[in-house]
Amino acid sequence: MPKDFFSVDAITSLSNIPSGSRIHVIGVCGVAMAQLAVALSEKGFVVSGSDKEFYEPMKSLLQNSAVTTDTGYISEHVPLDAALVVIGNAISYGNPEVDVVEQHGLPYTCFPKMLQEVAIAGKHSIVVAGTHGKSTTTALTAYILQHCGREPSYFVGGIAQSLPQSLKVGTGDCAVVEGDEYDSAFFAKVPKFTLYTPDTAIINAIEFDHADIYEDVFAIEAQFEELVRLLGHHGTAVCCIDFPRVKALVEKWKERYLCSFVTFGADSEADCVITERVPTELSQRITVAGKMFGDGCTFDVPMLGEYNARNALAALIVTTLNNVSLPSAVEALRSFRSVKRRQEVRARKAGVLVVEDFAHHPTAVEQTLDGMREAFPTARLWAVFEPRSNTSRRTVFQQAYLHAFSKADRVILRDVQARAIDAGVELIQVQELSDAIDSSGVPSKCFGSVDDIRKYLWASIDRDGSDEVVRDVVVVMSNGSFDRLPQLLADDCA
Repeated sequence: MPKDFFSVDAITSLSNIPSGSRIHVIGVCGVAMAQLAVALSEKGFVVSGSDKEFYEPMKSLLQNSAVTTDTGYISEHVPLDAALVVIGNAISYGNPEVDVVEQHGLPYTCFPKMLQEVAIAGKHSIVVAGTHGKSTTTALTAYILQHCGREPSYFVGGIAQSLPQSLKVGTGDCAVVEGDEYDSAFFAKVPKFTLYTPDTAIINAIEFDHADIYEDVFAIEAQFEELVRLLGHHGTAVCCIDFPRVKALVEKWKERYLCSFVTFGADSEADCVITERVPTELSQRITVAGKMFGDGCTFDVPMLGEYNARNALAALIVTTLNNVSLPSAVEALRSFRSVKRRQEVRARKAGVLVVEDFAHHPTAVEQTLDGMREAFPTARLWAVFEPRSNTSRRTVFQQAYLHAFSKADRVILRDVQARAIDAGVELIQVQELSDAIDSSGVPSKCFGSVDDIRKYLWASIDRDGSDEVVRDVVVVMSNGSFDRLPQLLADDCA
């Protein structure tokens, strides 16, 4: 086969695959891929899948389905009679199973294209994009629609606790999907959201991220401009102008594109403005005004921080635009449970609150700590952080983290864990960062192991307090497993 066998233009459509055919999924245990594999099996396809390892909760999901699985990537795992092979975006060219696809000329596709065909096609496509808040805003929007009887299709890139699963093919007329700007596959170097045929797009923030594939923030802006262009004449862009880049871009986009624009945020120039927030521990009461809200609207949401107020407001705007009554949407927000690992309380005992959060970008770290400070103003705030993502492990954000961690009372950092793919990459100097934070007036320590972090933390915290009064808030932040540190700290508190 020629080297250009793989390309985005050569993707095979699911519509060309007869029901009952065999489909193989390479990288099947991801949150998205596992649920897609199950959805395909429920549609009548014979589905197999492989992955290097199988972790919960997707391990059990797959075991309890009709999908057959194999551990590891070897050529024998690929059925040669497969009518279609789905290649995950974490899979590289040269993978043994990818080699089989190429050598035998098997039809292939990628997750975003499959999601569009399985869950989005024929429905009003609501794509939730932006550097921050995608999973939570997607889950909020899908939950409101579900709660109000609209039976949406949806995909959330995390474990949505308020929804029966994170990927569902519904019978309603709307599809809500989390759409990020990362590559779709090694052969499809385009953002996932460009494949989701958007009718409505939420753009909650635009900042530099994904330093492994984007040279600078301007390259990222170009991808979001393409998302807006795809909305066409009848689409709507719902944009948060609290972020300066988004605010400036919206003014340019209004001149270039025919879609409608609705702006939101705490910025007084927004169409929909957050005018007041009143935090109460792990909840807040939010008041908004402006376009679509008449004399104003007040609602409660069981999440902290201004950033979650923006997420909730975006969901209210989009669901209202899609004919959900505002009172019904507000009622739904009261019972919402956030996505796992987003402000997830892992333990609360003897004056200690342990919270796990997915924050890894400096802005997300800062916003998470701001929210916790608002909720527990008299408690000592511990920021425990692991630079795990491809971007957070690089030097690009070293100074930005110094500012982000100024919001904490104590900081514990885990040193970067070496990887084979780090060759030629300038990694963040975690000890230097810790020393700089310490010199700025916030006591900071850097450790190489989770065991050392636990020892230091519990040697520094008095665990003889009252269950009612929170004296220490420990926020554990990573986009990876952190070697089970959140669970270990929860076990320590038991």
